[in-house]
Amino acid sequence: MPVIEPIVLDFFGSEIALVQADRDEISFHFGPHLTGISRDPDQLRVEFSRPPGKDAPGDFLVRRSDGTPLLRRTFRGWGNVPGAVPPFAALQDRFCLAPAVVLAKGGATVALLGGPYSEQANVGAALAQRSWEFVSGRLLVLDRRTGHVLPYLAPLEARGPAAAWLRGAGLPDGTWRTVTSPVGGEVLLVRPESLGPVVPVRARLAPPALVRLCRSDDEEVRLAPWEFTTRTWPAGSSGLLADAPTHCLHLPGVSGAEEAAGLIDHAMTKEKDDSCLDVPAMPSAHRAGLTASLPI
Repeated sequence: MPVIEPIVLDFFGSEIALVQADRDEISFHFGPHLTGISRDPDQLRVEFSRPPGKDAPGDFLVRRSDGTPLLRRTFRGWGNVPGAVPPFAALQDRFCLAPAVVLAKGGATVALLGGPYSEQANVGAALAQRSWEFVSGRLLVLDRRTGHVLPYLAPLEARGPAAAWLRGAGLPDGTWRTVTSPVGGEVLLVRPESLGPVVPVRARLAPPALVRLCRSDDEEVRLAPWEFTTRTWPAGSSGLLADAPTHCLHLPGVSGAEEAAGLIDHAMTKEKDDSCLDVPAMPSAHRAGLTASLPI
């Protein structure tokens, strides 16, 4: 019987070897993290009982390179927190996680937070048109030792009108898929590279500003300071974000994504001696969808 080489990925400077995993599935979800044959003696191995993405959920077992088992879990999909790849549950003393779309520009990092039907992907795509680079399409990953934000270049998720907006903007073939959510409904998965530039997989980014997307009752797009607490994994790790600037982005819907990106870009990249964080909204007459075509 032929020996099948494991699929090796680079996350945060560490190698993760996947056994019994489908290469096409892994390439779509984690393409930039793929690397060559392992030479790291300290890599972790994630062994799936059946290829992820098949009908039955199956299990995954995490081992050290010497074969020592660390944990076994049921595989419940790529969107779970903590995820199976990398095996965050075996590394919880090293990382702090929060669901978010994360981008960086210059020395600024911003994490867009929101519910399943919010416009995080749309605002992220509009920020990419303003020279922001994607850091993560799904998770804010923080190094608990240094406070740095780490790249996790998984697909962005969009539902409902947000997904229709992205399709209408034009997505290259092979960079998106639709899946059924475990709780029902269709989810559009989009590779961040199809929407704009991405940071190198071994980049280390500045601590983030947090922007929570909130549904607005009027037509005005507004960005204002707002205190809130972000739920993080593992429990007890939220202190890492205690000093993060927090903002609320009032958004009437996907049509406000480009205007919202302009407000965020101005607030996060202006001169440090400008202490005003409450950016006045642009006149609503200027609001539009994503006017520039997405890169193909």
